[in-house]
Amino acid sequence: MKAFRTLVKLYLDSIFRVSVMRYSKESRERKNAVMGVVAIGLIVVTYGGMSGTTSYQMLKAGVDPAVPFLMIATMASLFALAMAFAQGGATLSGFADFDTLMGMPIPISLIVLARFFALYSVEALYCAAYLLPCGVVYTVLCSPAWWFWPVFLVALLLLPVVPVVIGSGADLLLSAAFAKSKYKKGVTSAIKMILLLGFVVFAYMFPQISSSFIAAPEKAVSAVSRIYPPAQWFAKGVTGVPLHALLFCFGSAVLCALFVLILDRSFLRLHDRLTAGYHVKNYRLGALRRSGTLKALFLIERKRFFGSTAWVVNTVIGSVLIAVLGVVGAALSKTVIPFLKAVPVTGIAPIAITGMLIFCATISPTTSCAISMEGKQIWIAKTLPVSAKRWLSAKLLMNLALVGPSLLLAITLLSIAYRSMLTAVDVLGVVAAPIAALLFSTVFGLYVNAKMPRLDWKSDTEIVKQSGAVLVMVLIGFGLVAVSVLPALVFGLRWLTPLIAATLFCLTAGVYGTMMKNAEQIRLNL
Repeated sequence: MKAFRTLVKLYLDSIFRVSVMRYSKESRERKNAVMGVVAIGLIVVTYGGMSGTTSYQMLKAGVDPAVPFLMIATMASLFALAMAFAQGGATLSGFADFDTLMGMPIPISLIVLARFFALYSVEALYCAAYLLPCGVVYTVLCSPAWWFWPVFLVALLLLPVVPVVIGSGADLLLSAAFAKSKYKKGVTSAIKMILLLGFVVFAYMFPQISSSFIAAPEKAVSAVSRIYPPAQWFAKGVTGVPLHALLFCFGSAVLCALFVLILDRSFLRLHDRLTAGYHVKNYRLGALRRSGTLKALFLIERKRFFGSTAWVVNTVIGSVLIAVLGVVGAALSKTVIPFLKAVPVTGIAPIAITGMLIFCATISPTTSCAISMEGKQIWIAKTLPVSAKRWLSAKLLMNLALVGPSLLLAITLLSIAYRSMLTAVDVLGVVAAPIAALLFSTVFGLYVNAKMPRLDWKSDTEIVKQSGAVLVMVLIGFGLVAVSVLPALVFGLRWLTPLIAATLFCLTAGVYGTMMKNAEQIRLNL
């Protein structure tokens, strides 16, 4: 048990970086670790507030108490499934320390169990954020029997098991299936991005889903129960049906034991399969291609980006959402325009279009972790016979090339589709504000990452999910939406949006000029 506790502690420490916060002598590393924990805290608070508010509204409306538990348990399970599929395989099959672990007197089963428990613990934290507020609201409004909390807490601890097993198992199978393919990174990144996009769309529709649960609870409960029966067992079990509680707990425990046993038996074969590389057959050296310095650096940056599944999944979703927003918004314009005209707000169409485009374009720029992704190979960038300005410019171009085309497409389609509701000033704001916000987030993201780099990572997921620069840019993305939309929304002055866009252009120019002026010093300080 001591070895198990030690392994779990090490794996959790690598996720939450507690040792870095406590013992690191570098203030920059401590700040990055703290910002990662703050990011997790914000996620927990956001989900808790959402589930608490939703369950309060449903119980106040007289809905059966099992209904809010069913809906929120399903939402929590979907989130755990998406997160386990996105990074569960990397946690369970991370082989960076394989040689060290295999040389220790530790059974493989203990290593597998410790890794699964570490992954489960993180997902259990998110599930608790969803369900605990719901349990508190249910206790206050419905005064359940004394046994509610013991049963609820046991069921809550077991809730992440099924989605973690399904998600991480699917990730492992996908990685093993394409392990020897040269398209492994592209295929796995695309599939994970589609799943994450589906979860984002589902989360966006959460208010409409909760309304349907209130309006027609029987139909909604029947639909969810057919798709994901464990959520129904959980909901009925915690609200007073012992058989469902036993079925949920027993089923989750058996599934967990079977998954760990299968993973234990196949761990070494899985290592051999996932560490096998792709080798080109009949390789021939052809003509060497030449590129300019900036183009060559951009191609390196592009290869590094698409070579990181976590980076792609975390970043490309904004660009995809912009394209979907533009195409779907334009296609449904005849349906949406009457709805917007009924809203008693001056200039609601340009405000809504501008806000959504800015949010999608700025929420996660690639530049917020572009420098950190250099990692321990940063010495190569420092010794390259190229100017630091070009090195930084290539990282800026990567984000602009990724988001820019879809943003221009969406602006064009939406401006044409909603032209009947836009004045000339509105069109100027719809065009200028998202572009200005994209340029600002791109430049400022790189500036923040230069100030808060993290080069000692062992997994790229640490950079994409937990670094301080990424969290700062997420908050700035929300701030850009508020700054660009709220003044026009509150004061009803349509010319404020173009004015704010002009201000953002000036700020971008100032930050870019400062960064390029000190480019060499920035690179040397890394």
